[in-house]
Amino acid sequence: MKHKDPHKLKSTALLVFCMLFSLPAFSQHFDWVKSYSGYSRSDYPYNHIVGSVTDSHGNLYVAGQFGNGATIDGQDLLPITPHGPQCDNINGAIVKFSPEGQIMWKKVLHANQGFPCTIDEIHLVGDTALYVESLVDIIPTGNDAYLYFYDTLITSDDTSFMIAADSLGSGVATAFSIMDLDGNFLEHHFLQRAYIDSNGAVITMDRSGGTDPSATSRIENQPFHRGPFCVDSDGNIYIGQVPIDNIALLDGWYSIENGKLSGVLIMVDGHSRFTFYPENQPSVSNYRILKFSPHFDSLIQYQYVFADTPFWDDFSTVGRLLNDSDNNIYLCSTVGSDLGMSSGRVSLNGAPDMALEGKEATMGFLIKYNSHLEPQYIRQIDYQNTPTDGFSTDHYWFHSMAIDEDSNSLFVIATVENFVPTDSMFVEGVQLDANNKALFLHFDKNTGRYLSYGIVPSNKFSAFRGEVNRTDVVCKNNRVFALPAFQNNIQWQNNEINIEQYKWGKGLFIWDYAGNSIQYIDFNSITPYAESGTALVLHDSILYVCGYSTSSMTMADTTLNPSGNTLAYILKYVDTSFMTPYVHTGPQDTGDVRIKVVEDGNAFVAYPNPFRQKVNIGIENGDLRIENGVAKAWLTDMQGRREEVILTPAGNGKYTLDLTSRGSARTSTGGPLLLTLTTATGKTHTLRLLKQSELFGK
Repeated sequence: MKHKDPHKLKSTALLVFCMLFSLPAFSQHFDWVKSYSGYSRSDYPYNHIVGSVTDSHGNLYVAGQFGNGATIDGQDLLPITPHGPQCDNINGAIVKFSPEGQIMWKKVLHANQGFPCTIDEIHLVGDTALYVESLVDIIPTGNDAYLYFYDTLITSDDTSFMIAADSLGSGVATAFSIMDLDGNFLEHHFLQRAYIDSNGAVITMDRSGGTDPSATSRIENQPFHRGPFCVDSDGNIYIGQVPIDNIALLDGWYSIENGKLSGVLIMVDGHSRFTFYPENQPSVSNYRILKFSPHFDSLIQYQYVFADTPFWDDFSTVGRLLNDSDNNIYLCSTVGSDLGMSSGRVSLNGAPDMALEGKEATMGFLIKYNSHLEPQYIRQIDYQNTPTDGFSTDHYWFHSMAIDEDSNSLFVIATVENFVPTDSMFVEGVQLDANNKALFLHFDKNTGRYLSYGIVPSNKFSAFRGEVNRTDVVCKNNRVFALPAFQNNIQWQNNEINIEQYKWGKGLFIWDYAGNSIQYIDFNSITPYAESGTALVLHDSILYVCGYSTSSMTMADTTLNPSGNTLAYILKYVDTSFMTPYVHTGPQDTGDVRIKVVEDGNAFVAYPNPFRQKVNIGIENGDLRIENGVAKAWLTDMQGRREEVILTPAGNGKYTLDLTSRGSARTSTGGPLLLTLTTATGKTHTLRLLKQSELFGK
């Protein structure tokens, strides 16, 4: 892999970083806002987003779930008339939006008779194909049963589209669908699992304790236990799972007739069958990674992470898998118990020297593998009084990751819940002040060396964990973006944002890579539940933000209200500064905050920034001067409107610009402003300005 030379980048840059050092909380203008809200049970958010990706043209592909009756932009998400009982259906959808917010196409998963169909994850591969993982909870077998599978209607009269005639059984399956960017099928595969006994036969079990003790059932028609996946540059598919094989078969719930559990059988499209034999079979679940060849033609490799207690298994998906440009594979996940028990030892198959000693009731960890699934390093958080202390009852979860190839950085987002006030958090022996917080951890992706962290500074609790329990982090140009929830209030850059005690708020947080706070955008959502944001994707200067809410949300001049119990939302946020790297210019509490543009040894500065009425312009560290009566200045807003403005001399090469009449960043006509200066020598310099939010007064 060839990495960019940072020194060469610095020498060729015309403008070295016209970025805000610090921004307070404000409600920003969004180019467009979409939402949908259908029927939803009170105990589960039917309407939510699970993932999003963009192509090179800035088109957005959103995958999510929805309840019956949901519409988006006046269009029904379910394009057919349902038949049979529909009062309790979860449906899946993929919607493609143009950069202008127009719906280009949508594909839907729907089954009748109340059976749920869900989408778990979506990836864009090579700007040519979408890989989508979904769970089909019924393959039609009874009278009047049908499945609407991404515009293909399947009935019990013909299920060959999904399962080949020589399949061991029907029922439920995990589907991997590959589409082009117009939504057309390139291929699809349906995965199921079964188990074999010590004689090599598919296991048949007698069910005990049921209403019919004499009834027997085969277990082959089970869904392939779904989990996070990624696709490398060669088209190989890596799937992470928390299998329940050992719990289901070895804890005495069932008796196996023909022997004991010996191996696992994976069926692809019914007829392709791959068998493997776990090296370790304790009485709790482990984590496994399976590597399939393109098109699922073969099972190339598998790898296990062994633990002494079960893996955390919220909604059947745990952690994330990620691959870098060198086809290394990264796994972040969580192991442990909610019962106050130690999580015990976590060890890696084939690498006995790489292990974690469990000290927490719930423990997050990060593992790097090469493309052959050989472990490279493993990292965790220790949470106790000192780095050498033993068992703690605290919890922490690793949720998601992002990689910045330019800086060889790996970011993991986590939630820490500290039950013992005297406990502390340590990463590689470094103590972090992050009790009861949502945070990101910054590692060198090549070596796993810990570099920095950033937190959401709530005075009560902040978390990336919501009911859906899927969150993203995005990193680019020395910025980290995430959407956690916070409880009671946050203290952000000497400002405090309060909500009702024991309620949760939500917003977009932006840090630099060192963990310094840059910006917070309030989503004006107050709820009794933690609702972290779900999906983030950054395309040049565009940030797409997706999630769900159980309460109303006010986004600039748009208010969203759920018609059912949950509301899914998709937002487009544009900020031209995302195109350039951010530079942190000093401590956060030094009074006037400044932004600086450096060129040929001369530094233009604008301060204070954000400003309330007037902003000062000056030159530092150089002999270049803006000649009075010669220099010109233009102001450009985010709608592209440009006007010439007058700088008032203030002595010693300093000038002031009065923008009292300008709206604040909370108004639809406000937002970031670009100030372009032309010197007597004909050079231009651009500074990015923001007017102080009215949230904190005039």
